[in-house]
Amino acid sequence: MKSQLRVMVAAAALCLLPVSVYAQQGVTSDEILIGSFGSLSGPSAFVGLPGRDGTNLAVKEINAAGGVNGRKIRLIFEDDGNSPTRALAAAKKLVEQDKVFALFSIGGSNPTSGTLAYVKEKGVVMYVSFASAPGVTFPFDKHLFRGGTTESARYGELYAEFMVDYLKAKKIALISGRDEYAKNEADYVTRQLKDSFGTAPVARADFNPGDKDFTPQLLQIKGANPDVIAILGYPAEAIIILRQARELGLDQRFFVGATMVEESVAKNAGAAAEGITGFTLLPLLPTSQDPGMVAWLAKWKKEYPNAPAGRPNLFDVLGYNDMYVFAQGLRNAGPSPTTDSLIAGLEQIKDYRVGPTANPITFTDKYHIGNLRLQPKIVKNGAWENVDWESKRESAILQRYK
Repeated sequence: MKSQLRVMVAAAALCLLPVSVYAQQGVTSDEILIGSFGSLSGPSAFVGLPGRDGTNLAVKEINAAGGVNGRKIRLIFEDDGNSPTRALAAAKKLVEQDKVFALFSIGGSNPTSGTLAYVKEKGVVMYVSFASAPGVTFPFDKHLFRGGTTESARYGELYAEFMVDYLKAKKIALISGRDEYAKNEADYVTRQLKDSFGTAPVARADFNPGDKDFTPQLLQIKGANPDVIAILGYPAEAIIILRQARELGLDQRFFVGATMVEESVAKNAGAAAEGITGFTLLPLLPTSQDPGMVAWLAKWKKEYPNAPAGRPNLFDVLGYNDMYVFAQGLRNAGPSPTTDSLIAGLEQIKDYRVGPTANPITFTDKYHIGNLRLQPKIVKNGAWENVDWESKRESAILQRYK
């Protein structure tokens, strides 16, 4: 009898313990804790800070509307300093000390790549908003999802075809950063030129992120006399490269990578930017006068009235959009979310679109690359305009991913 009484008392005591004892790590009766890392300092802070701000705005709106299945989302941010080592340390802290339910990466390819083996080992879901590094989605791992950006191979496919088909380039030169993001894009452009068009870049020069003088690289490229020069890297370098190229007498057409298709490049490179082309990950740039983007911009400015010049940028919008996608995956996971139900919930997402500021996102149990479509643009009269061009290989390429 005494033994039964002790069991009953113990059971009653357990019932009084907080709900979090029984719940999945990072999930309580009223909260879901998400860990995030990105470059909040250093030369790549133009990626991480906007990513954080856009994500925070989305979370504020989601929570104000009732949260996710009755729970509010709470975010913890860590600074990765654009370093794979620091990103790994941040991921470990978030998972092992802060006990987050899942990770939401607003880091670039370089830092995010440093966390992939750990994420797979720990079996935690990580939603990647910005990084195009191949390792996020190849080889396939059920814990890793890529959102608003696309993978490096997809950039290579579109960039190479556009330069050959639309720009009619016979001789293409590449100038790219040595960081993982830019190097991967250049590698895949080179591969696609060979595989699909039987050609190769006539010159390829590289630089370190943060460089200010590109004269040696541009002189190397000038000697090859290309039809088109592709710049792959970040906006700050693109602005200087375009100016220096014109000063050195390079009057060729320029193509720029997706992160460079933004107002700062068209504005700050001035006449040197006229006629450049590139692809954007967004259907609308933040400067668009489309009513949907105007309405979003008003919300963003109300939240961040003292933001620096050049904001919001691409990464504000991507962070905002992707947090809504992630929240939809959490809703689909049901009232008692687990890692497995979150994976299943994200894999249920088909053509989910936050609004006119976002491309539709789709995941399946066979691929976790949410966005495969990009919009080509050109600078005319100092502003980006849409280019009327469609990939001739689009159907075959998209079918391969499915």
